[in-house]
Amino acid sequence: MQMDQELPIRQPSLADQVYEIIVKGISNGSYPPGSLLPSENQLAERYNVSRPTIRAAFARLVERGFVKRQRGVGTFVAESPSIVNPLYQLLDVHERISARGFAPGFVQIRSEIIEAEQDIAEKLSVEVGSSILHIHKVFTADDEPIIMFVNYIPGGVFQECLTIEQALEPGVTEPFFEFFAQQCNTNVKYLTSVITPEVAKNCQLPDLFKFDDPHTPILVIEDIGYDENDSPVFLSMEYLVGDASSFHVIRHVENF
Repeated sequence: MQMDQELPIRQPSLADQVYEIIVKGISNGSYPPGSLLPSENQLAERYNVSRPTIRAAFARLVERGFVKRQRGVGTFVAESPSIVNPLYQLLDVHERISARGFAPGFVQIRSEIIEAEQDIAEKLSVEVGSSILHIHKVFTADDEPIIMFVNYIPGGVFQECLTIEQALEPGVTEPFFEFFAQQCNTNVKYLTSVITPEVAKNCQLPDLFKFDDPHTPILVIEDIGYDENDSPVFLSMEYLVGDASSFHVIRHVENF
């Protein structure tokens, strides 16, 4: 199925909006590591929302590891939050773009069922010739294309929950990690990643990307996502352009 269609991103709830505002504040240093966040009452008044909305945003921040709550004291920014690292936090692209202060957008280029070739079959631990959901999609920041994904999802992951027609619908796999959890009853536990620097002329990017210089740097990330049984559930090639190729990594050193 060939598609060239811009799709609307899911409208964030009030709790999502508050969550993204706080994440931006942590990312840009407005809320430094170890600092005490404003109280639920203060934030509810500041953003003109209810306390349950603030509480839901805080719960998500705790789940993502951005903050820690101390009963009777307050909510503190974690000492080592990995805010903009797309490799070690399972953040959907919509969140990653929003956290940098841009309006996210999404264009699905292609969606089809293919047969697994040898290299894909090996990486996904499936038989050669097995059915694979193959998707090309582009994410934009303030209408500028910055990330392209090429996803490969084994049929065994989604075919018990979705028909082929449903799997091919534009945008059905977004948000990506929610797709696995909610549509496929599969939680992505971790990723393994291979990072390769490239230049634009060596990457087959769609015409949405305009390059004045064919040597424009591109960061290519090959991800394999695994479930709780350590079985691969997707292979993804991620092409990051411009600011998208820059992110912060917090590295922990073990004591000996």
